Amino acid sequence: MGLMQRRKGAAAEREVLKLLGAELGEILTRNLQQTREGGADCLAVRGYAIEIKRQEALSRPSWWRQACEQAARVGAEPMLLYRRNREPWKAFIHTRDGNYREGTLQDAASAIREKWLCATTPSLSAVLPTNTSDIMNRAQHKRTG
Repeated sequence: MGLMQRRKGAAAEREVLKLLGAELGEILTRNLQQTREGGADCLAVRGYAIEIKRQEALSRPSWWRQACEQAARVGAEPMLLYRRNREPWKAFIHTRDGNYREGTLQDAASAIREKWLCATTPSLSAVLPTNTSDIMNRAQHKRTG
């Protein structure tokens, strides 16, 4: 990869991380070890390994494979952010079934916030009764106890 391509890639990473950081209310930084270690472009988003591409020739399937491989190495979810000249940023967002859905940068930020919220909120199964007898037992206990 030539010097101009590396500069363009670094500029794209800074650009999109500034925009994504503004959406999330976080300061996001590039993974400066990526060239040496072959890692994701950004590991600063808790739970995600983000690959960033700014190229005219789209190669989304190979970019997504790269994002998935890099995420697997660090035990994170993959995310791909990309754009062409004079176009908005787009995203491939990992889904629960192991595939991806396409969306905007704002959709990517929403997916990240949702994951963060789920990680900090107890599951409903821990809070809600699991069956009708549990409800009846709790109601009876309140009346007698």
